[in-house]
Amino acid sequence: MDPVSERAISEALDVAQKHLGWSSGDLELPDLIAHEDISFNWASYKGKLARSIMDGDCSPSQVEVVDLPKDRLTVRPLARLDVEHRLVYDAAVFAAANAIQSATPRSVYSYRWWTRRQRLLSPSGMWLKMQRAGKLIHEKNPQLLAIRTDISAYYEHIDIELLLDDLAALDIPKWSLQTLRSFLHAFNGLSHAWGIPQGSDASGLLANLYLVPLDALLARLGYRHLRYSDDVYIFGESWISLREVLLNANRLLRYRHLNIAGSKTKIISGTDIKDHFEDREKDAISYGVYTGAEWAPGELRKFFDRISFGRTDQDDPISPRDLRFSLTQLRRLGDPYAVEWLLENLGEIPHVAREALIYLSGFHNRSLSKAVVDLLVDSKTTIYPYAEQHLLIYMIRNGVRNKRAISVAWDLLLNKNKDSFVREFAARYLGLNAPAGEASALRQEFQGETNKRVRRAMLLACYEARQCPDPWLTVISKSDPAIRMTADYLRNHPAEIPFPTVERRYNDDR
Repeated sequence: MDPVSERAISEALDVAQKHLGWSSGDLELPDLIAHEDISFNWASYKGKLARSIMDGDCSPSQVEVVDLPKDRLTVRPLARLDVEHRLVYDAAVFAAANAIQSATPRSVYSYRWWTRRQRLLSPSGMWLKMQRAGKLIHEKNPQLLAIRTDISAYYEHIDIELLLDDLAALDIPKWSLQTLRSFLHAFNGLSHAWGIPQGSDASGLLANLYLVPLDALLARLGYRHLRYSDDVYIFGESWISLREVLLNANRLLRYRHLNIAGSKTKIISGTDIKDHFEDREKDAISYGVYTGAEWAPGELRKFFDRISFGRTDQDDPISPRDLRFSLTQLRRLGDPYAVEWLLENLGEIPHVAREALIYLSGFHNRSLSKAVVDLLVDSKTTIYPYAEQHLLIYMIRNGVRNKRAISVAWDLLLNKNKDSFVREFAARYLGLNAPAGEASALRQEFQGETNKRVRRAMLLACYEARQCPDPWLTVISKSDPAIRMTADYLRNHPAEIPFPTVERRYNDDR
């Protein structure tokens, strides 16, 4: 490969490394030290990754697929790639991002690429822009109806051959296309995952491109539409015309091996359209909280009561969006109103565990310490590893330390039937909190552990428990390639190891 390509690969890897920790999957399943060992070793590690890309030796050999809860019953698959494969994949996509951005029409609001800054724009900011655009279309054309639809299991049903043909039609670097071809074939052929990886926001760019033919069809037929990934709004003059355009869209989607989600497809009109794009009650509450209006706290509490109490069963589920809004605004007010309800109902809302525990952190005290440990052994919570992980993160970040918590963490770490991401955080917790008499057991358990992710976590735990003499770290660095970077990072004697990242680090800055 020529020097120009080598330099371009290096630059793309830098972009990928800067995005590490920002993706939605990174927040749901965060790294236990926010990839600090990657940052510490980046110069040498980047060279290794660049060489593997140039040699064509950068495809995943296995993929851990984690079932994240969508609600109490259903799950969605998140691909947990090894960090080297994640960086290679993201770099290849980001190298094509300028071309994908140019090919994606302005009616698409998800995963937009900021070419000048070489980074993704904030998803929440772009979602709000789409809401404002929908509201404006309705205000200017109140006679129009709209059909809303999305696609069943979208990422999983993207046909990678069609996607690769779409990429090949763009002006993207040859190495990027070759890397994505090899990577996606391996991803689909060597694991029980398929389509494109869920979890990395880089996949959102590919998902945008895959539906550009739908955008083109709607534009050619003369229909205004808005799209956020596979969530589509189409505006039309009549019910019949919208049904006809839906049939046309369905034929195109079938050709691309996709199916419309019938249960989420409906035609809306009049004030219902406005309600889809403008939640006047939430907008008013948000403005009231922002300006410090006297009425805002009371109205926010009423809103929370209405969307939460008595609505944890499947027949009348809580809206995750409304619940997250409530918790965000209550947190901004410093209002502990939702604390008791969350402690009683966390097992019913496992899909909102991260946001719920971020909120609870704002009111941490000794009583909450006990309640969180109780949740960690609660029968409802223990069937949701995702919730267990975020309970452990809460304990780590808030310094929860008592005998029962330590005992529970040991049980989780030593249970090899538990998901690795739960065991990793149990190890990190013990490294910070295990009493001196138990700390040496961490090193013993490390020596018998075979899961490389858990081994990395246990090595960090040994360091934080002061069980990591330099000669031992040197041996590990020389003998265990899978955790060599972590050992080298620890050999530098970091005074403080970062906590996992649980909130997005970028803002709506455009």
